[in-house]
Amino acid sequence: MSSKRPSADCIICKSATRSLSDEALNIAYDVCPECGYTRKKACFHPEPAAEKAVYDTHENTMENEGYVRMLEDFLDRAVHPFHAPSHALDFGCGPGPVLYELLLRRGFSVRRYDPYYYPDRSVFTETYGVITATEVYEHLAHPLEETKRLAARLEKGGILAVMTKFRPPKDEDFLTWWYRRDVSHIGFFTAEAFRVLAKRTELRLRHTDREKIVVLQKG
Repeated sequence: MSSKRPSADCIICKSATRSLSDEALNIAYDVCPECGYTRKKACFHPEPAAEKAVYDTHENTMENEGYVRMLEDFLDRAVHPFHAPSHALDFGCGPGPVLYELLLRRGFSVRRYDPYYYPDRSVFTETYGVITATEVYEHLAHPLEETKRLAARLEKGGILAVMTKFRPPKDEDFLTWWYRRDVSHIGFFTAEAFRVLAKRTELRLRHTDREKIVVLQKG
């Protein structure tokens, strides 16, 4: 249902948004009717300590066979068809950088960055053929600004390969969606939202499965 809390313009496409609330969980969202991007209202965003506490519970290690298979599938579908092994950045790698290790095994030279676990900002002084962001975009408070920063670090022809689950199109499905119940998930995308995001950051939407994978390319 609609919320009385004021809405803000969409941070992706700048269109006027509408409010959507979950009264059971006391959470409200700004929903863009144009690009579909749905953002948890800022007053419900977790504090950094609470956000990191969620990440600390993740068991994303090489011993987690299901997680490794998921990332291998991501590389097969979102990286290798679009770019040869090169210098890569694993953006938002988390405490157990499995993707970093898998990229090394596939012949990439790799750097990793995470604001909590690997906060070495010197990674943003280099250029890359591939930047990966798996299970990252749903956590970003400022996805447009972050994408601009990443786009600036891509070489011509380089790709930004993203994995994040797309928002269900109907509000009633969104409100029963398990994925939004993670308190650290604050932004939910559609394929159209990524198309607009690509245009606003001078990237090209090269590929999407319209479910969870997006590949943006520079030049």
